[in-house]
Amino acid sequence: MPDTARRQLLWSGMLVAGALSTGVLTGCAALQPSPRTVKISEKKLMEAIARQFPRSNRYLELFDVTLDTPRLRLMPVENRIGTQLDFTVGMPLVETRTQRGTLSLSYGLRLEPVDNTVRLTDVRLENMDLPDASPANAARFKRLGGALVQGLLPDLVVHRLKPEDLESVGRRGYQPGALRVVPGGLELQLDPLPR
Repeated sequence: MPDTARRQLLWSGMLVAGALSTGVLTGCAALQPSPRTVKISEKKLMEAIARQFPRSNRYLELFDVTLDTPRLRLMPVENRIGTQLDFTVGMPLVETRTQRGTLSLSYGLRLEPVDNTVRLTDVRLENMDLPDASPANAARFKRLGGALVQGLLPDLVVHRLKPEDLESVGRRGYQPGALRVVPGGLELQLDPLPR
């Protein structure tokens, strides 16, 4: 292999391995000529999101809500991710019985440059199912569902880039750019630094 090709291969490997070596931003790297992209597998994305659950919170000082067991569905055409979650909702001040069900939501992902995090964005409740609830309780919880999703999940951090990863990318003249949902996972675009 000629020295030039060997150096290019080594440089490309170091860029990906050194820049995005942990959490959701590891995975199978596929570099393309300018702009460069890093492919993040669906499996790595699922592992990063699953680490955020179970997630519990008290909402409006009245409802105890726990979300658990996320199941992902990639939506490349919409550049979104669908997720179904199991949940429990209890009203400890009113009744002792806990309601169980599933909810489906969709969201985008964005890179927040202020703190170098990957966050959920534009979270939408798509469906909420409470099979054991009375019709009155089901209607009440479904009305609450949109507010619950907005209260618990906006800007949820699914990954934090390490400073040394960003420094490594920067030394090579790139910075993290847009995240796109693609078949099989995500693509992170690496944009050239402004000169």
